Amino acid sequence: MTDRNEEKDNDQEDELLSSALENTPRNVQLQSFLNRYETRQPKLLFTDHFQQHVKRRCSSMSFLYCLNALLDMIPIVRCLKEYNIRKNLFGDLIAGFTVSIMHIPQGMAYGVLATLPSIHGLYVSFFPVIIYMIFGTCPHLSIGSFAVVSLMTAQAIENVIQLPMNGMRNNQTSFSFSTESDLLMTDERINLATTLALLVGVVQLSLSFLRLGFLTVYLTEPFISGFTTGAAMHVFTSQIPLLFGIRTPRGIGKILKLPRFYVKIFHLLYHEINWMSTAIGLVSIVVLYVAKSLNDRYKSTIRIVLPSELILMIMWTIVSYFTKLHQKYSVPVVGEIKRGLPTPTIPSFESFNQLIISAVVIAAVSLSISISLAKMFSRKHNYKVSSNQELFAYGMANVISSFFQCYPSACPLGRSVVQEGSGGKTMLTGGFSSIILGTVIIALAPLLRSVPMTCLSAIIIVNLKGFFLQSRDFLFYFRINSFECILWTMTFMTVLLFDVDIGLYVGISTSFIINTVRTQKPRFVTLGQIEKTEIYEDIHRFPLAHEYPRVKILRFNESLYACNAPFFKRKLYEFIDIQFTQSPLISYGTEKTNINLSIYKFVVLECSPFNYIDTVGVKLLIEIYKDLKKRGIQLYLSECRSEVRHTLDEMQFYDKTDSGSIYVTTHGAVMAAKYHLDNETTNNDQRSQV
Repeated sequence: MTDRNEEKDNDQEDELLSSALENTPRNVQLQSFLNRYETRQPKLLFTDHFQQHVKRRCSSMSFLYCLNALLDMIPIVRCLKEYNIRKNLFGDLIAGFTVSIMHIPQGMAYGVLATLPSIHGLYVSFFPVIIYMIFGTCPHLSIGSFAVVSLMTAQAIENVIQLPMNGMRNNQTSFSFSTESDLLMTDERINLATTLALLVGVVQLSLSFLRLGFLTVYLTEPFISGFTTGAAMHVFTSQIPLLFGIRTPRGIGKILKLPRFYVKIFHLLYHEINWMSTAIGLVSIVVLYVAKSLNDRYKSTIRIVLPSELILMIMWTIVSYFTKLHQKYSVPVVGEIKRGLPTPTIPSFESFNQLIISAVVIAAVSLSISISLAKMFSRKHNYKVSSNQELFAYGMANVISSFFQCYPSACPLGRSVVQEGSGGKTMLTGGFSSIILGTVIIALAPLLRSVPMTCLSAIIIVNLKGFFLQSRDFLFYFRINSFECILWTMTFMTVLLFDVDIGLYVGISTSFIINTVRTQKPRFVTLGQIEKTEIYEDIHRFPLAHEYPRVKILRFNESLYACNAPFFKRKLYEFIDIQFTQSPLISYGTEKTNINLSIYKFVVLECSPFNYIDTVGVKLLIEIYKDLKKRGIQLYLSECRSEVRHTLDEMQFYDKTDSGSIYVTTHGAVMAAKYHLDNETTNNDQRSQV
């Protein structure tokens, strides 16, 4: 039985070898395969492609087609048409109420963080929410004020006017603006903030119209994590003066900004600390931290999240009003708040040139964070999110809101998670939230004038907890991938030691360099055949994979183009044991002789990872083919994609090489090489016998 099985195996191997022999020439091995199975499309000029595209579009054009295309840009219409009251209404109401009571304290706090009157933070929590409800596609995003974007808005304003707001730089202990100069400074800041929101919206709309939503994928998670963690340190630092009731240090450059800031803070704490403001702030931080910890612990059993921030703010407002903390203890308070919604005004374009770079930076940050959250929620709840439609929604939210005294908006993680956990199902969650916010702005805002500023500062600091916990990502990326760890570290350290905008530039540049290095130096692996199969895998990962004598099977795990061509050539020659080393000018007797001879007679290059190949790559393959031919080595290519074969045809690769240099499968190429080796051995044996 054993002999019969061996005979069968030998017969099968002979059949494979004979088939490989018959199919060795390219005009049989590859071309006959393509002629039989491939359908070639006629090559068209650009004008022909354009005419065909216009013809297809025009043939499907109709009134209903255009109307549906227009309605698809307004997703709220589909939401209303398909709305299930019994299934969704209760969850939307609860989520809208829960998020709205988070918007009130956070909006006021982040408005102050943006160096604007606190009411403008409430505007950002109201108008963009309505616009996003109409044009957005993710029902779990809570758009509005955001700590990082508020800080970047404040820095953009400071870079233009170079003058601090009197309410923050003087010994003045209230954020009310009584003098004419204070009012003028406030109006100037509001004009700059609204212009910035308009520019951010225009950038986002431009990306949407150009269908460039895919660009957000280059703002990777390690970059976003490092950037927001570093920015959180700046947000925390900016709240320390308000927490202790002291002046904000000014005149600090961007180099080593935080260390120099803390040196000045310690000096001011020693001379100007307000102990009452400090006590209120520290008590608020402890209460909020405990309340949020309890919320996180019992959120699975309690559907409605305890509005700890709103309760704390109302409590300190009552205490401040009746005990007159501002008059007796000089505790900074919010001050007078305008009642009602703002009248529409056209943003000013006087500072367009100074704000455009900041607008692009803020647009990039807000887009990367918001779309990342939208995709996370869509995967979790199994619905579709369109990046281009989201870009359109963010752009419309910022453009329209800029006419109502709003600064740029974004989607923070914490509030969005609360909106999802509270049971929000559809886009109407934002509508119910806006009803409550609108009521507060129109009727109740003046009642909040006695809110201590240190209370708002405590709200901001506690809400930074999630960002600070992102510092653990360093250890995660350190274990997983060194390149991602470098990106996280570079972004975080430059934001921390310099400034937010510098950190953004360095992070994006580092990401670009890392991606370039990855494509320039991908892995080169040696393949072996898995026993009794036509599968070839990495011999280091698959111990059962075996190599054939004098046949080297390689795979280059990247497309071949100009940037990685030198690396490709060097590594390929290393794998086939051809070393190019220069002999020393002065011989010292122990140097090794140059090795330019290889033990291999056939090299099979599996090209399946090649998504494309450029002209430099084709020329390099031709050069390598001819050089190996001179050394008595035959180069075979296998599993080339149609795009790669097209480039090879256009570059006349087959005319400059032998016809049998390319195969449909790697197994076919290996069998052909094995046949030639066996045939050569047989001929040599016959010659020796003669």
